Amino acid sequence: MNDMYGMWGFIGIIAFGCGIYALYAFIQMKRTGEINASLLLGKEYVYKKCKNKEEYIRKAGPALLVLGIVATLYGALDVVHCYVYHMDLIDNVGMGVFFLALIWFAYYTTKLKRKYF
Repeated sequence: MNDMYGMWGFIGIIAFGCGIYALYAFIQMKRTGEINASLLLGKEYVYKKCKNKEEYIRKAGPALLVLGIVATLYGALDVVHCYVYHMDLIDNVGMGVFFLALIWFAYYTTKLKRKYF
């Protein structure tokens, strides 16, 4: 196997782990009603100062779910690409979709933070 693919496969493992964590955070947020500060807020925001916590969760939840699904799928695709079967075009398209989803998630949740905090 080409060592370069093995090195880049680490990115897929990280994306897969981040996707699983985002899905877990979505489920926990829906179950407990608490905002996942590490993925949705950042250090400068305190979730207890939210103006309307239920509405924020209702609007941010689907974005977190989409990010979790896209990151998990891309991570799995990249791991297969790097360690099992090389499919350059599909992997590049998957990476593009993943990065677009990541940029959209950051933009959308930043707008929500400005509105609700």
